[in-house]
Amino acid sequence: MNTLKKRRASKARSLLAIGTIAIIALSSCAAGGDSDNEVDEIVIGMALSQSGNMAPFDVEPGNAALLKIDEINAAGGINGMQVRAIVKDVRSDQATVGTVATELISEGIDLLVTPCDFDLSAQGALNAQAAEVPAVSICAGDPKMADTTTLGDFVFSANAGSDVEGSTGASWAFEQGWSSAYLLQDESIEYTKSAGRYFQAKLEELGGTVVGNDSFPGGDNVDVSSQISRLKSDIGNIDFIYVASWNPGAATAIRQIRDAGIDTPIVGPAALDGQLLLDIVGDVDDVYYTPFACYEYCSGQDSDELDAFVANYTAKFDAPPSTSYALLGYNMVIALAAALESADSLDGPVLRDAMENSSAVETPIGPATYFSATCHKITDMPLSVVKVSGGAVTFVEQHSIDGIPDLGDGNSCAV
Repeated sequence: MNTLKKRRASKARSLLAIGTIAIIALSSCAAGGDSDNEVDEIVIGMALSQSGNMAPFDVEPGNAALLKIDEINAAGGINGMQVRAIVKDVRSDQATVGTVATELISEGIDLLVTPCDFDLSAQGALNAQAAEVPAVSICAGDPKMADTTTLGDFVFSANAGSDVEGSTGASWAFEQGWSSAYLLQDESIEYTKSAGRYFQAKLEELGGTVVGNDSFPGGDNVDVSSQISRLKSDIGNIDFIYVASWNPGAATAIRQIRDAGIDTPIVGPAALDGQLLLDIVGDVDDVYYTPFACYEYCSGQDSDELDAFVANYTAKFDAPPSTSYALLGYNMVIALAAALESADSLDGPVLRDAMENSSAVETPIGPATYFSATCHKITDMPLSVVKVSGGAVTFVEQHSIDGIPDLGDGNSCAV
């Protein structure tokens, strides 16, 4: 069994780069001035949105991460050490994420977990990069979270990402014989922008065509009536519509498309997932999207492992998970535990290297390799394809892609 040591003082030194001299003093005092103290716990700081518009994407993955931490601790911990989580609400606010990240780093955390969004996570991840503390977004989709250069080599994402999601939607649709598409692009966040770009690139790589495209601002009060008017001019030339968006805007746009009498198949990314989609779209038909799994509100993906995850989550939090994003938090801790187990130190650079040298881990949806030296996210995760029809979501199949298109945008995960 490894005897892990942490050097809190070495983490604190880099906080000078983000202007927190007072916090350095506090951190050094907390460490007792000894840079090689043996410790009996691993501390994970979780800067997540418990409130605000990102809470639906942060709360359940965060809960699922805590569930897995409890399971690990009950089984004896990691290399004999218990895992302790410090959870702080960042209120879906970019500046607060940066502030909370700095607070957590000053408390001597070994790993930082940031929100399920690149835009929201960026400042916290940059602060962790300066302090050489590995930072993992619990489920950010934009590939810039994982390219090692935009934010830095200590920054990771525990998601397959919008490049994989957009590409998977295109690949699956093409296999259905749908080769011509209309792209309706939500411009509100980086995730939706990149989902649309990679969808188009993959479809064209396969030999399909994006006949037309349009955009809308997204958000809570979506009105795509003008976009629908333009869409109707191309409706006879397309096999399907790809809606690169997130809820509630995605669900509202889909409802408006169907209310306008357009019954063309609609495909979208994982951010359509959850009960909220059904609440808004009602009994629409022929809508497909690519979540991470199908459980609880979604039927047909038979899996003892998924059933156990849902049952254990429900027992701990008195309600089942309402989206498949919850599973990403659970799987993230599985991957982090494997990396921590292989490390001989809790120093940031050692942990980073251990994460980059990760092997495949077993998750409730099968094996997945999380990180490599050049790509700090998952690329081999199969996504579920589900169908929305008559107010219900049903599993269609799992679908994997043979690679992410190279758009020349610096995405080191592309091939």
